Amino acid sequence: MKIRMLLLLFFSSGIFAQQSLTLADAWAIARQNNLALQQQQVQQSQVAAEVRIQQSDYLPKLSVSAGAQYVSEIAKIDVPFLPNPIEAGVKERYDLSANLQQPIFTGFRTSNLVKAAKNQQAAAELQENTVEQQLFLQIGVLFQQIQLNLRQQTALRDGIARANDQLQLSKNRFAAAQVAAFDTLEAANRKLQLESQLSQLQNLNGILQTRMQLLLNSKSPVSVAEMPAETVDLQVPDVAATRQSAIENRTEFAQLRELQSAQAHRTGAIKSQFFPQIYGEAAYHYANPGVNFFKSEWMDYYTLGVGLQWQLFNGGKTRHQVQQSKLEIRKLTLQEQQLMLQVNQQIDEALAQLDNARTQIRFQRQLVAQEQERYRIATTAYEQGLATTLDVRNAETALTQAELLLQQRLIEWEQYRLQLDFATGVLG
Repeated sequence: MKIRMLLLLFFSSGIFAQQSLTLADAWAIARQNNLALQQQQVQQSQVAAEVRIQQSDYLPKLSVSAGAQYVSEIAKIDVPFLPNPIEAGVKERYDLSANLQQPIFTGFRTSNLVKAAKNQQAAAELQENTVEQQLFLQIGVLFQQIQLNLRQQTALRDGIARANDQLQLSKNRFAAAQVAAFDTLEAANRKLQLESQLSQLQNLNGILQTRMQLLLNSKSPVSVAEMPAETVDLQVPDVAATRQSAIENRTEFAQLRELQSAQAHRTGAIKSQFFPQIYGEAAYHYANPGVNFFKSEWMDYYTLGVGLQWQLFNGGKTRHQVQQSKLEIRKLTLQEQQLMLQVNQQIDEALAQLDNARTQIRFQRQLVAQEQERYRIATTAYEQGLATTLDVRNAETALTQAELLLQQRLIEWEQYRLQLDFATGVLG
């Protein structure tokens, strides 16, 4: 554990020293710093303490006690042939004792509670992975939103560059008295519109980066790296293999099974009330009076004994508690079945979305290529005086919108892929 923490500290310090973060970097930082995960680790420590608490019931209980008592009146016994009655005891009584109690048989109550605590401990460890997967999905979705923002900024900068080229060309032709002033204003307005959109995206990017900093629980600002779109793998996994992966990797299934086992052991602990409870007891006394009750003197002695307690009737309370515990097991079983249906639905939906996104990306890439050719033709025709400023503007606007939409389609693919990885439990 110590080695793991040192590696995480070394790795995360290297990450913070970098200029920008990849998704893997963000996950690594969150694994170390996120407060929700730290809460899960505290919960694990609490459950581990519960295991030790239950195990302590195997051990004997040692206690010490002291008492002092004064009795104003004591009984007197008349004894034949004696002139005065005898006092049956003494008025002042003192007792110092050390007591030891050892459970001998509790109807398997302690062993069942220990097993239940261990199952709960295993469930808490699995819960950390579940929370981690949910956190990774949240970070991944936000990361892709930032990616979309950065890529759309790039597309807008390309559009601004094209609008600026068109503006310079219009100015040159206006200086040569080949076009009217309207043409230069049209190009300038288009450039200004694109710059306004870029400014909005830049402001939004600052907000998204702040959200990422909060998720990572980072004290210093973070910067997300723009990932190249060419690295996107448009392969859709097989349904059967994906479902099998979910069964193997979704920790919620194992967690529910651990909770079922824990509840079954708690049921066994409740049933222990049907059995007698047997305890061994030993005590050492230093008292005045001692075993000689009639004489005021200090003496030491010890006692040994076995105690048995058997509850024969409590109005059916134990039986109803057993039924209640079994119903809890049934509820957990139904939750497991419901989880399986939800996971399969998540997988089917993610695969369908991926397949549709892949188709849309192919169409959009083809559309971008066509719009690029359209823009080339329009600008060439404009330079030759065969097209108007409106023709060039329409071509440039269509190209910019096509590029923006392509980046949106690519990010949608990444988000659906994240949802599929979450459904199969393999994020991070």
